[in-house]
Amino acid sequence: MVIRTKHTAALCAILLLGACSPGNDPTPPPKLLKEQRDVLDKSKTVDPAQQQQDEAQRKEIEQQTQ
Repeated sequence: MVIRTKHTAALCAILLLGACSPGNDPTPPPKLLKEQRDVLDKSKTVDPAQQQQDEAQRKEIEQQTQ
């Protein structure tokens, strides 16, 4: 009974380690959500310019109200 348990445990360990090996998969991983990432990166570059424009507009409004 003990030997069977050891063999079963060894078999499970071999199967698990074999499943984790990188293998020889020639296909690259898919580019999931590439369009969304591109849009997000583009929006990050626009944000600082928008903030500067907003700040300039606030200052102009404050000067006009004084």
